[in-house]
Amino acid sequence: MALFFLVALQNSDPAVREMISTKIAAGSVYEIESGKWIIDSPATTSKDMAESIGLTDTPFFIVPVRGYFGRAQPDLWEWLAVKSAAKVG
Repeated sequence: MALFFLVALQNSDPAVREMISTKIAAGSVYEIESGKWIIDSPATTSKDMAESIGLTDTPFFIVPVRGYFGRAQPDLWEWLAVKSAAKVG
């Protein structure tokens, strides 16, 4: 499993949200804010991640999360810690 940061671009939030909700288990998705998610996925590349949920013609941006730093809501850090620990253990 790998973590990916997915951003819906050009007002594609509703379409991307629908794809995520039908293809990804709820516990594997963290919505940072509208149109921005971190997804825990078995995909190995950003392209594989996009294809796994059907993102083709919808404007989006995906990058793998290899590290992180910042200031955010506490539950985001807790979610990341759980997902990161699962990859180590």
